[in-house]
Amino acid sequence: MSTLAPPRPNRAEKLLIPATFVTNLGNGIQLTAASYLVFSAENTMLAVSWLIIAVTIPQVALSLYFGKLADRFDRRTLAMVSDLASAAAAVGLPVWLALGGDPSTVSYVASFVLSISAALFFPASNALIKERIPESRLAQFNGNAEIAIQGGTLASAALGGWVIVWIGTTSLFYFNSITFLVSAAMLFLIGRRPAGAAISAPEAAAKAAKAAAARLTGTRPPLARLALLYAIGNIVIIVGNTIMLVLVIEGFHSNAGYLGIVDALFGIGALFAAAVFKKVSAKATMLKTTLIGYLAFSVILVLESTHLYMMMAVIPFAAIAFCMARISARTALMSAAPEDRTGFVFGATNAFGLAAGTTAVVLISLLVDATKVQYGFYALAALVAVLGTVTVLSLGKLDRETKAAAEAAEAAEAAEAAVESAEAAAPAAAPAATESREPVAAKV
Repeated sequence: MSTLAPPRPNRAEKLLIPATFVTNLGNGIQLTAASYLVFSAENTMLAVSWLIIAVTIPQVALSLYFGKLADRFDRRTLAMVSDLASAAAAVGLPVWLALGGDPSTVSYVASFVLSISAALFFPASNALIKERIPESRLAQFNGNAEIAIQGGTLASAALGGWVIVWIGTTSLFYFNSITFLVSAAMLFLIGRRPAGAAISAPEAAAKAAKAAAARLTGTRPPLARLALLYAIGNIVIIVGNTIMLVLVIEGFHSNAGYLGIVDALFGIGALFAAAVFKKVSAKATMLKTTLIGYLAFSVILVLESTHLYMMMAVIPFAAIAFCMARISARTALMSAAPEDRTGFVFGATNAFGLAAGTTAVVLISLLVDATKVQYGFYALAALVAVLGTVTVLSLGKLDRETKAAAEAAEAAEAAEAAVESAEAAAPAAAPAATESREPVAAKV
């Protein structure tokens, strides 16, 4: 095991983290403002549901195709194109309103276009991360990225409603356009990838060990199962956001104001988890952290459904468990994905995760309507626990085989190098001396 410290953050990492924060801040505010605009115009919850569908469908349909594009063309350029298209869609919404356009129609159209742009940005940005961030820093980077994601989401939830009250929705849309332009500028400042960029000795050794292990086991990286492990998070987010509203309003007979408190408590726990993850990742494997996180989250999810005050007390811990699992699963998937196929891997994962989450929310909603909302929480907890356990156990066996193969490969290479070194040191004119050195090489 190398004792060398991981490399320090490079230019790409220093710019991608704030770009992630800005993007999530803008996206959160955009969705809040668009939902408010639609609800104000239609005054029905169904209208807001159609808006969510308009956001989801393009990502399910196009993520796989855009993932393939991200592996064929420059990832940085595609991400910038996505940001610029999003900025145009965001600013187009208030302009259309100013020209007398129907609020509901423009909200659906703008959200649909932004969703198409997001379907391109997700695989392109993740492939860019794989391309520019050293593998030894992926865990650190993903921890910092999660802080940026949760920080942006929490800030948008906290500020969105108040800004609507103070200055109206139009200003929010202009602000969102600016966030996309800032993100595009940061991506531009990263610069082009240097041709034939050299990697450090530890990175080269790690890649060589992985290649040797793959040759000996004759297996490919278990990308499908790692993608499933990461996609569990999509299911939790989509289903959780839906049934949480029903539990607070209908199950606990409370007002919507408590939802803001619950969201804030979850965000605080998520920020703490992202900060702690950077230390935990150095002491435990990604798979072990993922399994423990999902199992703990499932237990806490059941506790949340018992009482409003119990929910408020334990939801920060639910956030910690979920985010630890989510970051670990993302790091494991990103590490295993080949660099030339990372866009495809994350595009396919995003499409599958959103489709699975949408299917799960429909089935669990039917269960809730037929029984009570607490059963929806039980079903989600069971789904997360079973999927997480089965997937990690199957990956654990492969992990052991790969580790053993890597160790065998390293031992074989060391023995071969020792023999070659001994033969090179022996005088060509003294065969007897060469024979006397052969036992030494064998002992090594």
